[in-house]
Amino acid sequence: MTEAQAREAHGDTLEVVRFHFEHNDRLIAERKTAGLIKVMVLKGRPVGVSIAGHQAGELINLWSLVIANKLKMKHVAAMVSPYPTIGEINKRAAGAYFSPRLFDNPMVKRVVRFVQRWLP
Repeated sequence: MTEAQAREAHGDTLEVVRFHFEHNDRLIAERKTAGLIKVMVLKGRPVGVSIAGHQAGELINLWSLVIANKLKMKHVAAMVSPYPTIGEINKRAAGAYFSPRLFDNPMVKRVVRFVQRWLP
């Protein structure tokens, strides 16, 4: 499913997460950093994935399993991925889905400020 098709089907509730290959240590070492993974997420579940770049055909296997079994992004984020591998991109893409929820959350920011103020 393309992003346009997914947006047409799901509207504003669809979230799109992108993770660029240039942030993967294995691909940096192999000098093959051109590419990205794009995951379209609806209510915590991926509904479509596009991958362009080195080993894209191998990386998409995990997402086929996740979508077919209606798993959530939290399941991919909780996966233990060997380091340094190209497959780690899948886990990092799932982590990119949760980053704004953790670091842009006003409540989390207040708690962090409170802890920083009172702890040496």
